[in-house]
Amino acid sequence: MAQQELTFELENVNDSLSWLCLCPKTEVNTALTGQRKKRKKRTAIAKWKLPYPVYQLAMGDVNNDGKDEAIVGVIKPTRFYPQPARRLFIFKQVNGKIRPMWMGSRMGGILCDFRFIKPYIRTLQATTDGKYVVADYVWDDFGLSFVRFLTKAVSHEEAIKHFTSDK
Repeated sequence: MAQQELTFELENVNDSLSWLCLCPKTEVNTALTGQRKKRKKRTAIAKWKLPYPVYQLAMGDVNNDGKDEAIVGVIKPTRFYPQPARRLFIFKQVNGKIRPMWMGSRMGGILCDFRFIKPYIRTLQATTDGKYVVADYVWDDFGLSFVRFLTKAVSHEEAIKHFTSDK
């Protein structure tokens, strides 16, 4: 019997509580009501509590295992960096359950944004002197490993050009 394909979704409860949900990919996501399409809530088979503000959810095959992982941007303090800031969490699917792969406390700079461009997690980071860098990371068994800078010490506008590029 073939295993059902699953996907991650975010269920926002309020500004500081969300649930990362693992849902069947094939479940119908819309229902017609008259002329309007109305979003139908999917049935989650697993949930992971995120008791922090979540600013972004991206998905992609981070560890090259053939299944999408959830890349979640949260705002929270950590033990070594007590000031709330943007952090990156990565979750995987294991037998219909959600499991953490990486709960990053900090990137190289001040994390502003991220996106997944196979095989990279591309980050837009600020520096302490008001400049910006765009860097690519890949999964390396325990966590994210730096691969390259696309640009360093540039204006926000210049950094955005590189960050949004698919190259």
